[in-house]
Amino acid sequence: MNRLGGLTARTALFGLAALIVVGGIALALFSNSHFGLYGSFTGPDSFTSAVGGVPASQAVGLNLGSLFSSNGGGSSDIQPEYTQVVGQTPAISTTTTVNPPSQNGGTPSNPLGTNVTQGSPTGAGGLIEFNTDLNLKASAPEQTAAGVVALAYSVGGYVAYQSTVANSAYVVVRVPAAQYQQVLGKVEAMGTVVKVTSGSNDVRVQYTDLNATLASLRTEQVTLLKLLNQSTTLDSTLAIETQLQGVDKQINDIESQILQTKTLIDYATINVTITETAQQTPLSMNLSATPKNGTAPLSVTFNAIVKGGAQPYIVLYNFGDGYASQGQTVIHTYYQTGTYKVLVSSTDLNGSVVQSTTTVKVVASPGPSGIESFFGTVSGLFFSVVEGIVEVAVVVLPIAAVGAVIIIPIQRHNRSHRDVRQSQ
Repeated sequence: MNRLGGLTARTALFGLAALIVVGGIALALFSNSHFGLYGSFTGPDSFTSAVGGVPASQAVGLNLGSLFSSNGGGSSDIQPEYTQVVGQTPAISTTTTVNPPSQNGGTPSNPLGTNVTQGSPTGAGGLIEFNTDLNLKASAPEQTAAGVVALAYSVGGYVAYQSTVANSAYVVVRVPAAQYQQVLGKVEAMGTVVKVTSGSNDVRVQYTDLNATLASLRTEQVTLLKLLNQSTTLDSTLAIETQLQGVDKQINDIESQILQTKTLIDYATINVTITETAQQTPLSMNLSATPKNGTAPLSVTFNAIVKGGAQPYIVLYNFGDGYASQGQTVIHTYYQTGTYKVLVSSTDLNGSVVQSTTTVKVVASPGPSGIESFFGTVSGLFFSVVEGIVEVAVVVLPIAAVGAVIIIPIQRHNRSHRDVRQSQ
């Protein structure tokens, strides 16, 4: 029997085979344990899916103030884990500024932000006319116009003009200048402000010129009356009377202009145009979830159909498992068993809110029977052992073959030398 390093070839082969088998078994056991460790890292709390996101507990920054913000602030980046938005997302909300900022540096006490000059309309440097053009929307324009008229009379003002046509009304009121801002604020509160245009006119120069012209005409009137009394001929008397009539007419015109100017100074003018507000259907929402029950992991498609109100809509989901999302149609995956109450809220442009709920039930997937589980485990382990033996054999056999090629000639050479020495 050939020997290899004091071992018979049969013993070496058996040892090599045992090494391969033992190594294959060890490799199979290690591989199963290794994969089991990696398998334990599955679940909704271990890693984030390709969709990405954060738990709802970290989504505390999501509120209506930030969704409707128009100040260029930080945008909400809440995209819950395992939730894929597949439907329509709400449009970016905007804030419409109805009243333009003051061109004359208005103060915070002037909520209109218009170019109305503050101060007394009379006295030194106070010959100023105030006026405002105001467009409102109201559900009942005629009743709103009546309210404007009643308000003007209540503060000592009056109505300069009023008309009602179809679904709109127009009224011009003049109110004491001292009550101008207060009345304007109350009129704005009677409807939805669409547009405000306010202005002022300094009439000091005009008022001074009118009074100077009036004084000059009265002096001329006195002179003509003296000449009329001194006239001795019919022709001169007729000529003076004709000229005197012209001066009287100019005096009346100037006095009317002065009176009108004085009235516009003492009474501010508010022109109000009222149109009917379009009737809106109430905000409503129909929520569907498909499927509502199943085995984990369960992917559910939610669809919130929102109607009425004023677009755009902001739709927020709370899935009941610590995660949230935004959008009208979303897909969410539940990885843990349990019964989850899903709360959905929708907010329109006017701030109206409607809510809806649904329930999703997730159960564990049925496991195999005891015998099936045993045979499955045994068969899996058997294939793992066979695979391990093959892998070890692929590595060990080439090494053993190389070693045999090197060691066997050396052993034969040494044996031949011993035989020669023993024969001598």
